[in-house]
Formats: sequence, structure tokens, C-alpha cells
Amino acid sequence: MITITKSAAEEIRLSTQNPDAQGLQMRFAVDVRDEGWQYLMGFDELSEGDIHLESNGIEYVLAYSQKELIEGMVVDFDEIDTEGGYGFLFMNPNDPNYQPPEKDIAPKKS
Repeated sequence: MITITKSAAEEIRLSTQNPDAQGLQMRFAVDVRDEGWQYLMGFDELSEGDIHLESNGIEYVLAYSQKELIEGMVVDFDEIDTEGGYGFLFMNPNDPNYQPPEKDIAPKKS
């Protein structure tokens, strides 16, 4: 459903060391607004009606009602600006404003 890249998985694993994250699941969501889609992620409790999945060793949840909005999304962690800032990138082909990434995020074949 969602592909979490190796880089994003490493950052999420670091976040799980926070005592406040213990016993919680990584949740992904989309807030659809007039000005565009806003992507949300954070640790949350598993709720009734959630979908529980795994990608690159990271267990995550999303609300069933978000399935069609999120299906096929790739979450990466990389440089997000020209000043060397890093952050999570949400590449979602369902988003009407989606622009394919300039770099290839597919795993390299040896």
C-alpha cells in the first residue's frame, strides 16, 4: 500500500526510541484542503477501522477511509531544500498536484 524507503525507515526507527512512542504505531494520513493535500505522520494508537501494514521493517497504520488517497504512496527521507535541510517526502500519484521526483528512488540493481 505505502512504500517506505530505507532512508525513511531509518529515520522512523530513530523516532521509535522516544519513550513517548512506545506501544504506538506510525500513522500516515492525508488532509485534503482547497489549497492542496497536506501529509501527516506520527505515532498513534491502533483504532477500530484501521489498516495495519508493514514496509521496509516499519509497521504502520492508516484509516480505512484514507486507503484510496494513500494507496501507492512512497515515503522517503531526503534533502528537501537547497540549503541542505532534510525531511520526509510524500510522493503520492493520487495527489492531483503530484510531480514525479527528479531523482530515481527505485532500489539500485547490482
